[in-house]
Amino acid sequence: MKDRTLNQLDWSDIGLVNLETRNSDAMPNTYKLTYFNMTGRGETIRLIFAAAGVPFEDVRIDNAAWESIKPTTPWGGVPVLEVNGKAVIGQSMSVARFAARETGLDGKTSLEQALVDSVSESINELKEKLYTAFKTPDEANKAIAMNDYVANTLPNYLTNIDRFFGANNGGKGFLVGDKLTWADLHLMATFEAIRQLAPQATDKLAKFPHLEQLVVRVAATPKVAEYLKKRG
Repeated sequence: MKDRTLNQLDWSDIGLVNLETRNSDAMPNTYKLTYFNMTGRGETIRLIFAAAGVPFEDVRIDNAAWESIKPTTPWGGVPVLEVNGKAVIGQSMSVARFAARETGLDGKTSLEQALVDSVSESINELKEKLYTAFKTPDEANKAIAMNDYVANTLPNYLTNIDRFFGANNGGKGFLVGDKLTWADLHLMATFEAIRQLAPQATDKLAKFPHLEQLVVRVAATPKVAEYLKKRG
């Protein structure tokens, strides 16, 4: 196929293959993820593919490259996921859900999938509020916004997530069901972002030991641990 810009790709004849049901003769789907050379909104997607052991092309761009790529993206932002060189999916949560469905990390039943989406949305709200506070332009106002995030927003959201977690086997396994889903990976990526951008939140995180222990367990799963070791 000739090289095409992102906005020239279309949905015709995409030829998607379900990873759970494809036969041994079918060619697997190919995935090309484009995002900045940072964790941010792209890391959950990377973790999904890594946890499932599904190969993907991890394209990391700088700000200079972004200026030329931006007009070609579906919604004017990254991450974007190119599938089989024929379609591009935008919006980080949509990409994460798609990647989870492709890799079987979206939940075993329709109810589990709905619960995974529900808690993942709450986790994402927590993460986006962190970014909003961190990007407050004036330094004095930024300090106020970050302090309010740590003192109020963070414990309020974690209290609800912790309660949700506790309702599933007493908080001894995963957020939903009895196996890893992308919700667990999204929580891990969010905790990582909080520790990076709000190190003063360490004491608040420690008040939710079940969630912290879950993040440690997820990071220790063999394929995730391998990815983190390579990532550095």
